[in-house]
Amino acid sequence: MTVNPMPEFDELHVISDLHIGGIPGFQIFGSGDLLARFIDHLQARPTDRRVALVINGDMVDFLAEPNAHYFDPANAVAKLKRISEDQAFKPVWRALNGFVGTPNRQLVIVLGNHDLELSLPWVRDYLVSLLANNDAARGRVRLEFEGFGFQCAVGGSQVLCLHGNEVDTWNVTDYEMLRRIARDYVQGRPVASWTPNAGSKLVIDVMNGVKQTYAFVDLLKPEAQAVVPLLLALDQTNAARLRSVSAVASRLTWDAIRRATGFLSPDEEPAPTALAAGIPMPENGIAATASRAATTEPADALALLRRVEVQYQDGGRPLSGSRNEMLGAMDALRAIARRKDRCEIVYEAIRDVAKDRTFTVTDPDSTYKLVDKYVNKSFEWVLAGHTHLERVVARAEGGGTYINTGTWIPLIQLQPDKLTSVDAFRPVFNILESSRTVSALSRVPDLIQQRPAVASIERDGGRASAQLRRVSLLNGQLQFKNVLS
Repeated sequence: MTVNPMPEFDELHVISDLHIGGIPGFQIFGSGDLLARFIDHLQARPTDRRVALVINGDMVDFLAEPNAHYFDPANAVAKLKRISEDQAFKPVWRALNGFVGTPNRQLVIVLGNHDLELSLPWVRDYLVSLLANNDAARGRVRLEFEGFGFQCAVGGSQVLCLHGNEVDTWNVTDYEMLRRIARDYVQGRPVASWTPNAGSKLVIDVMNGVKQTYAFVDLLKPEAQAVVPLLLALDQTNAARLRSVSAVASRLTWDAIRRATGFLSPDEEPAPTALAAGIPMPENGIAATASRAATTEPADALALLRRVEVQYQDGGRPLSGSRNEMLGAMDALRAIARRKDRCEIVYEAIRDVAKDRTFTVTDPDSTYKLVDKYVNKSFEWVLAGHTHLERVVARAEGGGTYINTGTWIPLIQLQPDKLTSVDAFRPVFNILESSRTVSALSRVPDLIQQRPAVASIERDGGRASAQLRRVSLLNGQLQFKNVLS
């Protein structure tokens, strides 16, 4: 088998989950000046060094924009234009423009699950026009929007960058449907409706409405275990939203079944799937199931899947250990029926799962385990984002390292002493309930954490080394601190 040569760099710097978007007061990305300074720093590296900056998914956040839709081909350019002209984000676009205007620099943008519209041809073109002023600069922009991830080499070592939603049932992306929608728009055919994944439905149907009153929900990962009972507790009288939560759970289960058997786009021939180009199919697990499903007659297999969904809707359990059950939504509903106050309900939801929201950088979380299992062991470094949690974990498969670059948006971290009882939690809840904007939350000490991080892999002589560092400003100067130090 012929292997295409990988691009090689002397320095590779990876960031992710910027979530640039939203109107003032509800902008979860607030590090524009810091990020611009960091990009300027990379631009100023020695001119003889080949330097790449990878934005590894969720660069912008279309789901955070006003009048958000699950997927919005018609208005995506207008939304991207608004984001680029917002005063809070202008420094970032200016810095990226300067970076790609410099020889020996490469900007790589990987598709996430909050910026799917970037994959559409007309949105791609507009994005490149924002980033590059001439043909030479355009040649330094690389867009990886097909779901393969980005492969390269540093100092002879292979590196793979992928967003991380590739292994996340809540946020799986149907790349084939993206391609078909783009084709039909361009060719003037009737365009099929986009079927959102569970994560997008939860954001649009529930969280975007709730965040107008409770700004802190915008800082929560929608697939985290506490989120559904938390939303139920905060807005327990809204029957439509409760029905939407139920619909999200149904969509989640259906996506999981279809993903496991290789059928993500209806009426398409099934095909084996892999996380990235060059990654072999394992002998068991999701990818292997998809491979076996490819030998099944499409109509029969899809009919079987539909019967499984009917079974689920009738109260069956097609998936053992359903994530909806893990979310504890029924516990929250029972608490509401007993007329507990909202603080107590929220505390019960958070208390049981707080230990699972670890900020321990070396903890092998579920995303690490799945990525490590399915990604070829030949990669010395595998870099992801999506979870918003920093990780540096040795790979079990091979001798490499998995690095998650976390996020550049604020994170809520509840200290253990605030979770010992309802009374201990109540002052925190009162702050969360009364804060109407993200900016108001950011002023609360010891609640909101800012941890912008970059994974840097650099060649020194014939070898390469990697480290995950947090970026900050001190007296106007960029500072880097190793996360593991």
